[in-house]
Amino acid sequence: MHAGELKRLFRRIYPECSRLDIENLVSAMLSGKYWRVHPSKDDAYYVVALTRAKIPFRDGFRAKSTAPWPLTISPRAARFCRRGRILVIKKGDYGFISETVIDWPVFLRLMKMDENLAYKCLIKNPNPPPFLNARIFRALLSRLRSNREEET
Repeated sequence: MHAGELKRLFRRIYPECSRLDIENLVSAMLSGKYWRVHPSKDDAYYVVALTRAKIPFRDGFRAKSTAPWPLTISPRAARFCRRGRILVIKKGDYGFISETVIDWPVFLRLMKMDENLAYKCLIKNPNPPPFLNARIFRALLSRLRSNREEET
């Protein structure tokens, strides 16, 4: 797909995003962009999915993404993998594995949060959510806030 077609597609999929947010997503897809989950750690990244995860690969599935490394998508998260969604990948025994898929608008909100909290929730958590959309993200934030209040 060309950039103009991708922009029209994502404007329809994510109507709550601004034109600049959509252009940033398309630019990230076309230029192979990926981001660290935590700036001081290099064991986890956010990458953009370019295809669905349908090809069986190393106890999971494989999808094209903007990651320069081969990665496996867990069976729990593979059903949510679509073009333009964000994959949270972390180093595993045999390369990188993704156990969480994030919608673009939620990813934008997640990038504005504390990176320590995001790292703890998505990477250090032994059972991370397989998919983060706005509804699940709100519930996760409220649970994290209640845990913080109990600790103090």
